[in-house]
Amino acid sequence: MNTVEKIERILERIEKRLPEIDHTNLKVSKASVGWHLEHSLLIINSSLKGLTTTDPSAYQPVFSIKKWLFLTFEYVPKGKIEAPKPFIPVEIPTQESIIQLMSKARHQLSQIAHLSKNAYIAHPFLGHLNKSKTLKFLKIHTNHHLKIVDDILKN
Repeated sequence: MNTVEKIERILERIEKRLPEIDHTNLKVSKASVGWHLEHSLLIINSSLKGLTTTDPSAYQPVFSIKKWLFLTFEYVPKGKIEAPKPFIPVEIPTQESIIQLMSKARHQLSQIAHLSKNAYIAHPFLGHLNKSKTLKFLKIHTNHHLKIVDDILKN
């Protein structure tokens, strides 16, 4: 399964959690299930759009220990990194808002196959991530939030 297919499966997992968006568990997270889902989709949409707007000839891969650790071990520490303001849901997430973001994500995902392998995003902590590393970042980040969702629903 390629990374695009993995992102498609992640979107399916998000969709399955729609009925549970109002659940919370303060022992696990201050945010609701819906917040985690919407936050993840905001990141996915912004990153996929970013891949289409950058100039691949400007891609500058730079080694970073943070990037290497993140991409190698696929681990995000819980509660250690604050979400940047543009990726914080501004209102209480609804099924409609999440469905709209999912539709946008699926459309954008279908549009990236033709992009150069050096299409990239400029991540604030990890630096330039080319197309394949961006997709891996999205997989890792969204799985991190889906694990939190699972923990919220377990307890």
